[in-house]
Amino acid sequence: MLYANNMLGIHETASSQATGRSPGNLILAFLPPDERDCLRAKLQAVDLEQGQMLYESNRPVELVNFVDQGMISVVSRMQNGSSIEVGTIGNEGMAGLSVILGVERIPYRHIVQIAGRAQRMSAAALVAELKPECLLPKLLNRYHAAFNTQVMQGMACNGLHSIVQRCCRWLLSTQDRLGSRELNITHEFLAQMLGVRRASVTEVLRPLQHDGLIRTSRGKVVILDPKRLADASCECYGIIRSEYQRLLG
Repeated sequence: MLYANNMLGIHETASSQATGRSPGNLILAFLPPDERDCLRAKLQAVDLEQGQMLYESNRPVELVNFVDQGMISVVSRMQNGSSIEVGTIGNEGMAGLSVILGVERIPYRHIVQIAGRAQRMSAAALVAELKPECLLPKLLNRYHAAFNTQVMQGMACNGLHSIVQRCCRWLLSTQDRLGSRELNITHEFLAQMLGVRRASVTEVLRPLQHDGLIRTSRGKVVILDPKRLADASCECYGIIRSEYQRLLG
């Protein structure tokens, strides 16, 4: 796989690998101390519970969430009830990004896919902090560009690559965000994220487990061999990850 050798483990620090915890929100971590201090009084630490609905489609976004740990899925839902994940947000980003563009509502649900923590503030308070002389708006704009790459490359991947490659890409991307090879995710949720039947997920995971790339149990997938899993993926994993690294460091 393209990037497989040099892209594995970029965001994983020694401490995060040892504890299975992410190092906190990267956007907030990159801010200079004075800007971080100004935001601190407006931020509230919150727990993110698996399955929690953060934003319903076409409802006003009143709060934004800087993710410290865990992962949020951006989901497109059809009129017949079917749905598919169109993007994910981890500790590299913020949920509720549309408010920085003056857009108060978007047609996509935001659901906590993997439990964790976030720092939350009102959308109005965030907008008030978007001053031209500050670093925060520049970081959020760069994150927006990286997220757009994720969404657009994901569209190409969904149309051109097999479900096996897509599944491998998704597992690797989730590992990167969590800083852990143990992913607390059910087959049902993974099926929803990939836009396939649950039986299809079982059929994809079975040979990956047989070949020693992963181990599955109820509500959990453990990545045993990231390099071989990357080999089984497609170039989309490396393209998306490289762009996040280029734009956000």
